[in-house]
Amino acid sequence: MVALMPEKADLNVASSAKSLAKPSYRPDIDGLRALAVLAVIAFHAFPAWVSGGFIGVDIFFVISGYLITNLVQDSLQQQSFSFRTFYASRVRRLFPALVIVLLACQVFGWFALLSDEYKALGKHIAASTVFIPNLIFWRESGYFDYAADAKPLLHLWSLGIEEQFYIFWPVVVWLGFKYSVSIIKIGTTILLASLLLNLTMVEEAASATFFFPVTRMWELLSGCLLASLARSNTGSVAAIKAKLGTNRVINEALSILGLVLLISGVFLLDQELSFPGIWALVPVFGTCCIILAGHQSWVNQSLLANRPLVWIGLISFPLYLWHWPLLSFARILEGSKPDWQIRAVLVAGSFALAFLTYTLIERRLRFGRYLQAKTFGLIAGMILVGVIGFGTYMQDGFTSRYANRAIEAQIADLKFDIPDGTGWYCDDSGHDSPRCHATGPNPTVVVMGDSHALTIYSGLRERFKAKGQAIGLYGASDGCPPLLSVVIQDQGGDYRNCLKKGTRAIQRVIADSAIQEVILTSRGPMYTTGIGFGEVESEQFGTWVLHFESEDKSLRSNEAVFTLGLEKTLDALLAAGKKVTFLHDVPELGFDIRSCFSFRPLSITNKVTTPCAVSRKDFEARTAAYRTMVNKILAQRPAIKVIDLAEGLCDEQWCFGSKDGALFYIDDDHLSHRGADYVVRKLWDKF
Repeated sequence: MVALMPEKADLNVASSAKSLAKPSYRPDIDGLRALAVLAVIAFHAFPAWVSGGFIGVDIFFVISGYLITNLVQDSLQQQSFSFRTFYASRVRRLFPALVIVLLACQVFGWFALLSDEYKALGKHIAASTVFIPNLIFWRESGYFDYAADAKPLLHLWSLGIEEQFYIFWPVVVWLGFKYSVSIIKIGTTILLASLLLNLTMVEEAASATFFFPVTRMWELLSGCLLASLARSNTGSVAAIKAKLGTNRVINEALSILGLVLLISGVFLLDQELSFPGIWALVPVFGTCCIILAGHQSWVNQSLLANRPLVWIGLISFPLYLWHWPLLSFARILEGSKPDWQIRAVLVAGSFALAFLTYTLIERRLRFGRYLQAKTFGLIAGMILVGVIGFGTYMQDGFTSRYANRAIEAQIADLKFDIPDGTGWYCDDSGHDSPRCHATGPNPTVVVMGDSHALTIYSGLRERFKAKGQAIGLYGASDGCPPLLSVVIQDQGGDYRNCLKKGTRAIQRVIADSAIQEVILTSRGPMYTTGIGFGEVESEQFGTWVLHFESEDKSLRSNEAVFTLGLEKTLDALLAAGKKVTFLHDVPELGFDIRSCFSFRPLSITNKVTTPCAVSRKDFEARTAAYRTMVNKILAQRPAIKVIDLAEGLCDEQWCFGSKDGALFYIDDDHLSHRGADYVVRKLWDKF
């Protein structure tokens, strides 16, 4: 999430709009960088207090574009620029702290993580060494992904965006300088195109918009253009610069406006907004105002350039690199968000580690003698770390680290794949039938729904095999209920996925005369309420919005859309002569199943969820409105068989996530193979 942040020795930046052509160090930009990293850290550690602290990343983007463009243009004017020198300086700037943090995560993960977690960490380390973590995290984002705060390297997505941007931007600046083409015109064109793409995509593909460099580069380009405009001495640009350089009132107003925008964004914005999008203009414009005001304005000189903020700004890169892995590893080891005292200690620890990294490693490798040897050594070190990370991924997280068979069995319960199938997702590309899996060539019974349909299908296979019937799985889309023409939109992914997999699967099943029975199930309360359940999901998902394909998403409530969609779907299946079975879903636990056992090699407080269950009272409160609505619909269609899966896991007081050492779930709401088998066998006679 951090920008390419040159420090004091690198910053040939202007002191004001009047003198931008004569670079000098601006401590206020280090102070601005400090505000950005403090906002991000506060958001990660205490999100309830600083709901919009994530905009610190956007501040970094603007600063990075401004500083790097100044450096490149200054070198070009002095006829000292070379791509080799530029990228070598980037290596010496980024690699010292990054290699240390990645290696520390690799080593700590060996002792602390389970095999599936360590495998994922290895993949993320390898991706980070070649600066593509943003693309990897985009591919992983969605309903089935691990909780975001359980990914120790998630924060490196922005570093990927920046490095991808700096592959081409210095080339553009160099070509513009060489052939006397206006960088301002080129940059403005690219900026507007990127911003337009951002605004167009953010509603329908929020995850892609967030992680793609093409949809985020307008933020970096804002800083780039600010640097280029400051150097321009032509026409109206020169007149505006002259006005800014001599009018103290304007500069003071700009700095105050910028600070107000940034503070407002940090405390008033939140994750429920479509971001990045129109709201990203708040931190971008605010940062531009502060930089443009110059270091002599009161805000910049008295507030941003004070010693404590400048010091934090100088260590902000290693500070950012360290803080998130510490918080994330603590979240993993605790099985839930650590207590605030633990988070506070970890934040303090990140400052200590950042200071040591900066003084003992970063400064020594960036400057001094033998720069070429240092550069090659850092590249070799990064390659080695990448190879180790990739090897960890290819070796499935080195499961041989665990000699305890009980631990191995519990870890195995946390994995979910359909044997001889396609795993979690249905692949309907190039096929007429979006079928995920089947126990025979022509199944007469099919299970349809979202990912919860997939997990219960695991247990139903044996039941229908005993009855002499082949059963298939259709749809099983990530985060889509089995409803005709209904789509769902959350904070990530293409919402039309539901049409491609859900609606298409239903239509195919209706048209297939060989299919006699259809079993429907989904995580209904998630769709009707629009929110997850429990602390484990309080920050993982945004608000889910249901709407019909042909309607604006604001026309009806989620419950109204679900109601009408379910009625249409049931009637269509019944009219096609299908026997329909509706499954009320298993309880959502509201906590990670991993928190139920002390089987981790390392832990912080040995906190264990006891009993490993959600109270029957909380479960019924969560599902009351949904079940009342659905039962009313089902009562009007008596031909439909209804089975309540919760009966297989609940007694009068608790709904269990585990019994006798067996894990019935793989996370907070999806059944494991063992759990699906347990539930089906408990309700054997009802199917």
